[in-house]
Amino acid sequence: MRLDNNLKITTLKSADKLDLDWDVLCDSTYQRVRFLKHIELYNYCNQKYYQAHKNEKLVAGAVVYSLKVNVLTFAKYELKLPMTIIGIPVSVDAQGIIGAEEYCETILDYIMRQEHGIILCLNYDVPIEIKKIIEMQTLPSMIFNLKIPSWEAYLDTMRHNHRRRILKAQDKFSNVILKENLCAMFTTEHYNLYLDVLKVSKTKLEVLNFDFFINLPSEFKLHSFYSENKLLAWHISTSFNNIYYFLFGGINYELRDAFDSYYNNLIQIIKEAIAVSSTTINFGQTAEVSKNRLGATPHNKKMFIYHKNRLVSSIFKWSKNLLTYSLQPTMVDIRKKNFNRG
Repeated sequence: MRLDNNLKITTLKSADKLDLDWDVLCDSTYQRVRFLKHIELYNYCNQKYYQAHKNEKLVAGAVVYSLKVNVLTFAKYELKLPMTIIGIPVSVDAQGIIGAEEYCETILDYIMRQEHGIILCLNYDVPIEIKKIIEMQTLPSMIFNLKIPSWEAYLDTMRHNHRRRILKAQDKFSNVILKENLCAMFTTEHYNLYLDVLKVSKTKLEVLNFDFFINLPSEFKLHSFYSENKLLAWHISTSFNNIYYFLFGGINYELRDAFDSYYNNLIQIIKEAIAVSSTTINFGQTAEVSKNRLGATPHNKKMFIYHKNRLVSSIFKWSKNLLTYSLQPTMVDIRKKNFNRG
């Protein structure tokens, strides 16, 4: 790794004070100042922000926070340890580092010298060349490259068995009512379904409070599905730079199979993305198989763990197979063989 010693790196404790050019360096809506301010208010985790300037111009940044994390999540055991995390302080797939790759390793090296204890860096794309870090795979992002003008055109690209699966699911939703609102309409019924999802989740980092959802910025939209005034499922989505993002959702598990609610929830996200002419859908992490059967493909993400103490670092190195994400579910191409993939 070649460090750039001409960078001036500073630390801030409030997103309000971030450089005006911070958003220019962001490649995800979850890294933007507006969303970071929201997280500070409703999911405070001792956030800090590192900024690197070169010739007084912002060239890189990082979000750092503190949380107890189950280091054995992927091994299906539980061992929660306090950590300093370089990432976004909610369970999304965006990395906590912004800026050009040539400066990011310098700012990471600086953070590792400043912070203490276990350091975990989440959800980056390109291998990092810093000595003594233990680099591993984490959950992939499920991304759908959407170059389709209409829902009908989308169905027409699909192989028969996958198209039939979607049509059967839609039949179960034929009498379901969709309500689209600002997140200010989020209710305790929505929140309880979110908690139900967390109960069965094996990869959760945190439990967000009710206020996090009801106070989301206006660009985030709440989509709710009802049958006879009973909430079946919901999701929150937003759009930024032609990317359509699925943030969080909830499912009524008692009625899930009768209405094929989970699948229909994903189907609606695709329809929304087509309606606003998005070129990409970011379905987030988890549920790779279900999202793949609708057209999404996995984009690998990496993480590293680090500790200054050699003994602790060695323990993590020996335990690497327990810490890394190693599942590789079978992915398929749902499109017809003669479909032009652009």
